[in-house]
Amino acid sequence: MSGRDAQAIQAVLQGDVDRFAELVDRYQDHALRVAFSFLGNHEDAKDVSQEAFIHAYRSLGQFRGGAKFSTWLYRIVVNLCKDACKRRARRPLVVAGVGGTDAVSDEDIGLFVEVEDPAADPARQASRRELSRRLTDAIGALPMNQRSAFLLHHVHGLPLDEVAAIMQCRVGTVKSHVFRATQHLRVALDPWLMQEGI
Repeated sequence: MSGRDAQAIQAVLQGDVDRFAELVDRYQDHALRVAFSFLGNHEDAKDVSQEAFIHAYRSLGQFRGGAKFSTWLYRIVVNLCKDACKRRARRPLVVAGVGGTDAVSDEDIGLFVEVEDPAADPARQASRRELSRRLTDAIGALPMNQRSAFLLHHVHGLPLDEVAAIMQCRVGTVKSHVFRATQHLRVALDPWLMQEGI
């Protein structure tokens, strides 16, 4: 754990609650990105990341410092995202709103994997956008443990040992989840990639 994190945590535990804002400032963007990659909706991700900081603040006395504060925080974010996904699965899906068009805008799609090439011609850009959509959908369809390991390692760039700490499992288990996720994604995307010549 960084010295700055340890100092802020110690100060908060000693009653200087305003120092918790340092931790929020340092990690709020990362927490929001992690939540968005799981939920695919900015408002839901914002709610979850805020809830995670509230939970972290209330539970700060239980933080033992065996891992980095960010690892502990991301574990909270991931667990809250899992809960949100479970709640979402039990709710009926509303596709079209009242008084609007039936078309779903790009903002509603919730792309969290971008495969962009600004230098590409318009047809190629459209193909890349479709790949982003298909990849996002395929990742969203993965079992939660595979999705968690894949997103944290490949999308957020966290090392395998930190992913293992967040997921509270062994590094070998994380490797297995990432491998299986990659296989599932390949099966889901290969037919379309071959058809598109990508």
